[in-house]
Order: sequence, then structure tokens, then C-alpha cells
Amino acid sequence: MRIAGFILLIMITACWTAPAAAGQSRLTSIANADCIFAPIGDEAGEDEDQLKTCPGLGGAQVLVNALGIRLRIGIRWPKGPSPQKAIWVTEAWSAGTAVDWRGVSDNKGFKPYAAIIRMKFQKEDTPAAGDQVLAVIRVGRGIACVMGAVDVGANRNANRLAHALADARPSFNCGTDKPTVGGVTTAAASRIAKGLAEQ
Repeated sequence: MRIAGFILLIMITACWTAPAAAGQSRLTSIANADCIFAPIGDEAGEDEDQLKTCPGLGGAQVLVNALGIRLRIGIRWPKGPSPQKAIWVTEAWSAGTAVDWRGVSDNKGFKPYAAIIRMKFQKEDTPAAGDQVLAVIRVGRGIACVMGAVDVGANRNANRLAHALADARPSFNCGTDKPTVGGVTTAAASRIAKGLAEQ
């Protein structure tokens, strides 16, 4: 009887798998005061092309590049094999001031697999923001691409939907897997979900 009980215990242990670690959030800033601006040259208009480098997580830096009336976001790993290579992932008229990193923690620290940034489109014929979309970006060392988007105005639970998109596909394969729109599909969310072809 003891042997049968022991065998049953082994079978239960073999079949049981621990639940996956729940995704966690960590915030970093892309506000001007928390970033380093590249020097501006002497050429006219160069101040409209200024690049700022902001601290990220998992060894990453977040790059914010103002290009006239558009702003693009990129990711770079300064200690990787290509320290100066930026992967440009999304753009709009403006952006929020925080990056919401999604990942898991272990005894070696926090390991991000996604970053969420609020992207803003200009309200027609005004200097104000109109549509706002949460860009869900897949991140891994040397890897970055848009994996999803959530329209803030069309979804009351936009942050929760963006977290769900990030956490459901932590191994999203850039270039193969297709980005998705969370919640209500809008033109603005679909535009962000397309990402940038320029790398």
C-alpha cells in the first residue's frame, strides 16, 4: 500500500506544473528632466531633430527623437554587440512621459519582455493632443517591435488591456507574429499596431 501511495505521489508531482509567474510593472521616465539630450549643431532646424536618451530596464535605453511635427520612439542596448544601433518602433505627434515595463522578477532582478508607451496624435487644426494609443512593444536584448495597441479613448480599461496583451505573448516573435489591437479597434490603434518599417 505504501508503494502504491508513493507511486501515486510521483505521478501527481510529474503532472503538476507550477503556474507561470505573473507579469509585473516597473516604470521609467522619458520626461525631459530625466533624459540626456544630444548636442544641437549649428545648422538651422537641427533643434527640431534633437535626440534624447532615457534610462530603461533590462539594459535598454529608450530613445525619443523629435522630427518636426512627429516624434518617434526607439530602443537601444548600449552594452550589446551593436551598442549604437537603435530599433525605431513607433511614432506619432507626441508621447507620454512614462514607460510601463512588463516583466518578471527573479533572484537576479527584473526581466522585461514588453514596454508600454502612450502615443498621442494631434487634434486636427489645433496644437493639442487628440487620439491617444498605448503602444505595446515587445522587448528583449537586441529585439524590439510593436506587438499590440490599445486606444485609450475607446476603452475605459485601456491600461489593463495593454497589460493583458503584453503578458499573453511574452515570447512574441518580431517579424513573424502579427500585432493585435486590444479592445475596440480604431484607426489610431491600427496605425500604431503597424509599427515602423524603418529600423
